[in-house]
Amino acid sequence: MMIFHGKFNRAMEWLKRQNKGRKQSFEEEDLKLDKMDILALMISALLVFGPIILFLIAIAILISII
Repeated sequence: MMIFHGKFNRAMEWLKRQNKGRKQSFEEEDLKLDKMDILALMISALLVFGPIILFLIAIAILISII
């Protein structure tokens, strides 16, 4: 049960009208990345997953010691 069902439907209809003229295909041309973009993606991935991997390695080492 949605409280704002009418508002939601009106918003979705407005979005459909706004997006009618736009192209819907996503081609590779639209997604070109620079070298710096790729570097930024790799650094952010290391910052996110690095501590998690280090934590899991530390747990594995602690378990193997016991």
